[in-house]
Amino acid sequence: MTLEDVDAFAAKIPPEKRAGFFASPTRIEKAIDNLLMTKQLAAEARAAGLDKDPLIARQAELAADEVLALARRQQFDRDIKVPDLSQLAREEFLAHKDKYIQRGQAVVEHILINTTSRSDAEAQALARTVEQKARAEPGSFEALVEQYSDDPSKVSNHGKLEDAANPKVYDADFVAGVVKLRQAGEISPVVKTTFGYHIIKLLSRSSDVVPTFEQAKPQIIKDLSTAYTDKASRAHSSELAEQPLDLNADLVRSLQTRYAPGGAAAPSN
Repeated sequence: MTLEDVDAFAAKIPPEKRAGFFASPTRIEKAIDNLLMTKQLAAEARAAGLDKDPLIARQAELAADEVLALARRQQFDRDIKVPDLSQLAREEFLAHKDKYIQRGQAVVEHILINTTSRSDAEAQALARTVEQKARAEPGSFEALVEQYSDDPSKVSNHGKLEDAANPKVYDADFVAGVVKLRQAGEISPVVKTTFGYHIIKLLSRSSDVVPTFEQAKPQIIKDLSTAYTDKASRAHSSELAEQPLDLNADLVRSLQTRYAPGGAAAPSN
């Protein structure tokens, strides 16, 4: 086995993960063991003449085709010439400024009334009752959490959630309810999510940051470049897929039964 063999193996790992993979001596040892085992078994297979078996030879050819196809896709993507997208980036920024606002972090308390232990109608009715109690006595919100919330995490967080407007962490409908709260102490209407019904109280919110175009430009250019290359790659794949085919209809239909038990060519391996 050579270093080039290891390089070929490493090429299968996403570039951003390679350094981390090879930082582990255990993973290196296991990878080398697996490569050596593969080479030893392949050598035994050749010695036994298995590489002359027509079916196995065709499988090897298909495997090589897959490697080459992937290499061609990667080469095509690398060779795509992305034009200057600065003007398009500016237009994108002006048309969708809200998309690039860095939302301030929100800290909330919430009460969850789930729909697993009661009907949807019962949960909604109870949530509205709890909402009314919370609005009548805002200072009792934490006590209402302990009394009514079905969120099991209340044991440790007492209903308090940090960074509650983060869509990567919380349900989109929950986040939408949090975003509408602007003043500390404000209580939301009942918010429905996949988990049930929530009553949310805003504890604090840091200010939103509205970036300038120059601040947002690098990310916009990156997103537009990715979209451009993806579109070009899809167009190339579609062009190949749309090339005329000369199919033998009878042979294609025969595949429906070819590999069934007792069929014409059920592979033995």
